Amino acid sequence: MAGSRFRRGLVVSGLLGALLVTGGQTGAAIAETPSVASGAAGQPLEILPSGHPVVAISIDGSVPRRFVIDTAASVTTIMPKLRSGMPGLVIKESAAPLDGAAGKAFVETAVVGALHVAGQVFRSPELLLLPPGPTDRLGVDGILGADIIADFAVEMDMPGRRWRMTPKVEAGMLDGLSAPIPFVLDRQRAPRLTISVNGVEMPAVLDTGARGTILNWAGARAIGLTPDSPGLAKVSDIRGATNHATASVEARLTALMIGDVKVEAPKVRIADLSVFKVLGFQPDQPAVILGIDMFADRRFVIDHPGLRLHISPPAVSRAAASQS
Repeated sequence: MAGSRFRRGLVVSGLLGALLVTGGQTGAAIAETPSVASGAAGQPLEILPSGHPVVAISIDGSVPRRFVIDTAASVTTIMPKLRSGMPGLVIKESAAPLDGAAGKAFVETAVVGALHVAGQVFRSPELLLLPPGPTDRLGVDGILGADIIADFAVEMDMPGRRWRMTPKVEAGMLDGLSAPIPFVLDRQRAPRLTISVNGVEMPAVLDTGARGTILNWAGARAIGLTPDSPGLAKVSDIRGATNHATASVEARLTALMIGDVKVEAPKVRIADLSVFKVLGFQPDQPAVILGIDMFADRRFVIDHPGLRLHISPPAVSRAAASQS
């Protein structure tokens, strides 16, 4: 059972809903939720049509609520619909604005008695109350952020629809996964690592709350792309947890490498989101928001205590190997 936890501050840079654009999927059409019971291998994991991973939590003994795991959100957050069903909340204004994918918004917070998730209990956590915005379309109850998960080893089996959160890496958790990929935790406790984009190394923030991977224009220029480059496609604006929007284009890469793990010919968005500055990147510094799309067909472990990331081969490759 986890002990009481106290937040160091409410400066947040959560990116949940990045690429949640006009005309996209809504929460009404959710992916199939596994019917298998929770066991030693972990808990059921729901995958939204947007690709976001959703887990069950309970607040003050409530029925299970559906929260997106967001490694780049520093604060666990309650969505407006759930907030309206909790009339007893004692609400206060946060000391700092929410820095979302595309801009800032002032928000409120509330302390709840206890939060239960994956067999862990967190006493008196202070949760963010998100104002109405684009993320409401996900149809979930909240965002599970780094204030809860960043002290644990978090395993997500995206194809297998299972997940677990343990105080440290358990036996068998790393079987079949890559060699360890080192990362550091930034001041918001989001994992930062170095990846390779078309053979060029650049820093990245691992963000399971971003449905797509986003490259800034400095990163695009580092691999030879400009706004006039052939093959770029104008796509919908990027909208994050706030209502601000940023124009973007889409490009197909040759390859993206995370350690020794290769993602073949992925599509990425290119945009100079305001959150790149919030995260401390300079305008001329290449940077990447590494979204959940790069892990959609894989099992991976974010070992926060060990500061290591481990990733499986794609599910298709694993299936082929087992038949050979």
